[in-house]
Amino acid sequence: MDEEKAIPMVGEIGAAVVALIAKGAVINRDNIATYLEVRRKTVGNVIHKGVLRDAAKLVREGKL
Repeated sequence: MDEEKAIPMVGEIGAAVVALIAKGAVINRDNIATYLEVRRKTVGNVIHKGVLRDAAKLVREGKL
């Protein structure tokens, strides 16, 4: 994976972790991926949706 694609995904994963901590939720792969998938449904930008999809897949499977 190239750095240009990785940077936005890492940012979204980090934001998911921070949001889960703020909620007092357990930090694990499933919760992070679920958060990213739910967030994907709320954004309107197609590119942003793709970043969130890829980030959730990376968290769930460990690869793209």
